[in-house]
Amino acid sequence: MEPTEGRNTLRLLEMAGSYLLSDEGIDEVLTRTSPGNYALGYMDGDTFTVFYVGRSDSDVRQRLHDWVGMPSRYDAYGSSAKASWRVHGRRQLPQLPMGGPALGRVGSAEGSYTRFAYSYAGSPEAAYAKEWRNYDAFGGSGSLDNETQPTS
Repeated sequence: MEPTEGRNTLRLLEMAGSYLLSDEGIDEVLTRTSPGNYALGYMDGDTFTVFYVGRSDSDVRQRLHDWVGMPSRYDAYGSSAKASWRVHGRRQLPQLPMGGPALGRVGSAEGSYTRFAYSYAGSPEAAYAKEWRNYDAFGGSGSLDNETQPTS
């Protein structure tokens, strides 16, 4: 399976992707049981737009399977140009305030995430540290669907 990449986003995440978020897509790409990190979102052209970052302390592959078909936090999504975070070269678009209007769904009529990126981690501690880096780099819960900050 060939990944479709928004290269700046994936470089910032330090992850491989983006791949189709389906049981088959996950099984084709992730081949081992390991702690790891992931990002969920959708493609806008060749840009992977991130709406959620997370981790698994034991099996990132299984954790991604748990996300297949899960809806985003918001009720209806507009285009990614209206998303709270998107890579445009090195420029970050302004963030919407907490409690602002819903941004819309993540690239599909059902509102489910459609793409993922991932990386394996050497330990649960390494996965936790990377989750924090990604959470901060993509604007935290003010910009992501993550409702809370990462917890150990």
